[in-house]
Amino acid sequence: MPRRPSTDQPGVRSRILDSALREFSLKGYHRAILDEIAAGAGVSKGAVYWHFENKGELFLAVIRQEVSRLIEHVKVVARGSGGSVVARLRAVIAAAVTYYADHPEFCSLLQLSALPGGLELTREVEGMARDMYRQGREMVGALVREGVHRGELDAGRAGVAAPVLVALLDGLMSQWIVDRRAVPLRRLAPDVAGAFLEGIVKRAD
Repeated sequence: MPRRPSTDQPGVRSRILDSALREFSLKGYHRAILDEIAAGAGVSKGAVYWHFENKGELFLAVIRQEVSRLIEHVKVVARGSGGSVVARLRAVIAAAVTYYADHPEFCSLLQLSALPGGLELTREVEGMARDMYRQGREMVGALVREGVHRGELDAGRAGVAAPVLVALLDGLMSQWIVDRRAVPLRRLAPDVAGAFLEGIVKRAD
C-alpha cells in the first residue's frame, strides 16, 4: 500500500487551520503570512498549499470551521439543557456569551474579516456570516415557538425575539473586542440572559 505523504497525514490540516486562526486573528487577512502559518503548524509551506490552494481559500476555511464550532456548541447546549424552554433559552444565551469570552481569536477574526480582500472573497465571507445569523435565528425561533406553544412565552412579544437576540449577542461581541473591561462577558452572561427573557416571558394574568 502506498505511503501517504506527510502533508496528508491526519491532523496536519487541523494544525494548519488552528495556526491560521492565530495568524489571521492577530494580523488580519492582508498582513497574515503563510510562512508564519506553516511554522506555527509545524509544517512546510508546501504542506499548506497541499491542503489549500491559496491564502484566500485558507482564510475561508478558518472562518467556516470556527463558525461551525460555535453553532454546534450552542446546539449541543440547547439540546442538553432539558427542562423548560425558558431554562433552555437561558442556557443558550449564557453559552453563546461565554463562548465569545473563551474564544477571543474567533471574535477578533470575525471583526477583522469585514473586508478580507477581493470582491469574490468578501462575498464568500458575507455569505458565511448570513448563514451563521440564519442558523442562530432559526434555532432561537424554534425554541421561542415551542415556548409560546407551551405557554411559557408571550406570543405578542416573542415575534421579534430571534433577530433581536442574535443582534444583541453580535453587539456584545463587537463591544467586547474593543473594550473588554467595559464589557466583561463572563460576568454579564447571567444578566444578559435574564434581561432578554424578561421581555418575552409570559406573565400571569
